[in-house]
This record gives sequence, structure tokens and C-alpha cells, in this order.
Amino acid sequence: MLTGFLAYLVMGAIQAMYGPAFPGLLDRFAIGVGRVGDVVALHFAGSFVTIAASSLFLTRLGYRPVMRTGGAVMTSGALAVALAPTWPWVLAGAALGGVGFGLLNITFNLMVARVFAPRAAPFLNLQNALFGVGAVLGPVAVGLAGATLRVPFLLLAMITLIVTVAVTWLPEPERPGGGEGERIPWLPAFGFMAMYFLYVSAEVGVASWETVHLEPFLGARDAAFATSAYWAALTVGRLLASPLSAYLRPSTLVLGSACLGLAGLGLAHVVAVAPFAYAVVGLTFAPIFPTGLAWLQRVFPRRAEQVAPLVVAAANLGPVATASVIGAAVAAFGSEVIPSLLAVLAGVLVAVTLALWCGTGGCRARSHGGGAPARASVSGGIEEGP
Repeated sequence: MLTGFLAYLVMGAIQAMYGPAFPGLLDRFAIGVGRVGDVVALHFAGSFVTIAASSLFLTRLGYRPVMRTGGAVMTSGALAVALAPTWPWVLAGAALGGVGFGLLNITFNLMVARVFAPRAAPFLNLQNALFGVGAVLGPVAVGLAGATLRVPFLLLAMITLIVTVAVTWLPEPERPGGGEGERIPWLPAFGFMAMYFLYVSAEVGVASWETVHLEPFLGARDAAFATSAYWAALTVGRLLASPLSAYLRPSTLVLGSACLGLAGLGLAHVVAVAPFAYAVVGLTFAPIFPTGLAWLQRVFPRRAEQVAPLVVAAANLGPVATASVIGAAVAAFGSEVIPSLLAVLAGVLVAVTLALWCGTGGCRARSHGGGAPARASVSGGIEEGP
């Protein structure tokens, strides 16, 4: 868990550092504003590729080799950004950082889900909360360093190297046999992919468009502060979800969180309470991503390494597919439609999550009083325990 905490701290930091580093990169390399965003695009592109391919890596090589590779590549990427003599080196470093980020992200989530199964949800929530802490500390480090970006990226490389070395002493989790040769029940797998696609679309949608919605009423500064409060609430929510998830089934917690998030987006239509409503959305959305992975591990006990990378890859595609649609709607109808658009995403998320909840035994457990383990065989032995 300590190694996972440190890994997620640096992952949150590197993802959040690029934006605040833009002014320093512009001054250092004398590039245009239109080109500086390429570092973020390459980071996410590298992450998507390795997450999508990690199923093959994990089943062929195991966890520790993939973790060591991810840590070494991410360390190299941070060093390349810190010491880059020219702009192409920065771009190469961002791409390498994204490749390592993707490998570490999926392997640490899956490893915790395996090691602490079937009670992994509290540990996954706690680990993912450290991502939020890193996302707060990373920009602070860039701000304190000023125009000298070498120091924060060198510090990031050093901590990532520590994670890479620490992986050597981690146990290789024992994976249940038999999953590789059996047919994957694709219907519930697609259900998880749809759920994560919609959730990340909604989560990132709030972060991306909240400021635009609130700026006409609060001004640019206070609207930005409200968006910062949303991220803070998301981090606090995961910390609070850690003990809560020890007492609730993962599927029930995910469904309840989605419903409460939808209610918060309904309140966001009222301008007077909108900043607080968005914070409530962050607080209630917080358990969905990590707790959903614990749910997935229960549903696919022998196939998590095959299904989870596809699910997380679908999650990364969510904002890519929906951001332009929301942007076009805002351009056509004005910023007041933003909470309605986000509420539609959250509403579909609730519907998909409810269908998945019933399909993996939630309805059956409910009808039996919820006290006994739910066993729902769906096209290949899916079962979710208590």
C-alpha cells in the first residue's frame, strides 16, 4: 500500500503539473501557445496506448516486470522534460511519461484489487485519493519553482525512481487459474466499459465546464476557485469512501454515488447554490472509479487482467468523445445549458449502472434480503460475493 500511495502521488503530480508549467515552457523554448498543449496530448496518448495493451503485458509477463518498466519509462520521461535542450525533447519526455503513467496506473489498481480481494474497495479508494493529493502538490511545486521547471520535474523523477526500486520487493499476486482459456462474458464487460466511459465523461465534464458555467455569475477568479473546490471534494470523498466501502457492497456504493451525483447536477441549475452543488457532485462521484474496479474484480475474478485494461481505456476515451459535443452545444445555446448536458450524462450513467447492478446479482441479492452472497451466473460464471 505504501508503494501504491507513492506511485499515485507522483501520477497525480505529473498529470497536474503540465498546465501550470505552460508559461515556463513558453519562455524557455520560445514556442507558440498553439504548440504547448501538445505535451498534454502526447501524455494522454501514451497513457491510452499502454493501458489498452496492458492486458497482453500482464498475462504474459506478470505484475512486477510491467511495474518496473512503467516506473523506469516514467522516470525517463520526467528527466527528459527537466533536462530537455530543445522542444522535441520535451515532447518525447511527455510521451514517455504518459507510457509509464498508463502502465503504473492499471497495474497498481489491479494489484490492490487482487491482493485485498474481496475487500479491496477501501484500499482502492485510499490509493486513488493520493492521486488527488499529488494533483494538488504538483502545481504547488511548479509555482514555488517559478520559471525553473527543472527542479519539480527532477524531484518527480527521483520519487518515481524510488517507486521503481520498491517494486522489486512487492509480491507477485497469485491470479486464479482458468481465466485465460475461457470465454469472456462480453455483455457485462461492455456494461463496465459503458459505465466508465460515461463516468469519466461526467467527472471531467464538470471540471472542464464548471468555470464556464459560473463565470458570468461569479467572475473568472471565483469560478476558478469553485472548480478547485470540486477537485478538493473529489479527493476528500475518496478518503471518506475508504471506511464507508468496507461496509457496503461495491456495486451498491457505485450505484448510490451515481444517483447522488445526478441529484447534485440537478441542484447546479440553481445559480445561487451551483458552486456548492458542484462540490457535492465531486464528493459523491469520488468512490465510483476506484470502487468500480473492486466491483469488476468480484464479477471477473479470473479475468480482471483481461477486462480491466479495456474498461480503463474506454474511460480515457470518454472525454475525447463528449468534450466536443458539449462544446458545440454551449456554443449554440449558451453556458446555461452546461448543467443540463452534464445531468444527461449522469442520468445515462445511472441507467447503465443500474442495469449492470441487476445483471451482476444486485437485484437478486435485494430480493433475498441482501444477507447472503449473490451468485449471478451470466455467460461464463460471473459471481459477486457479499
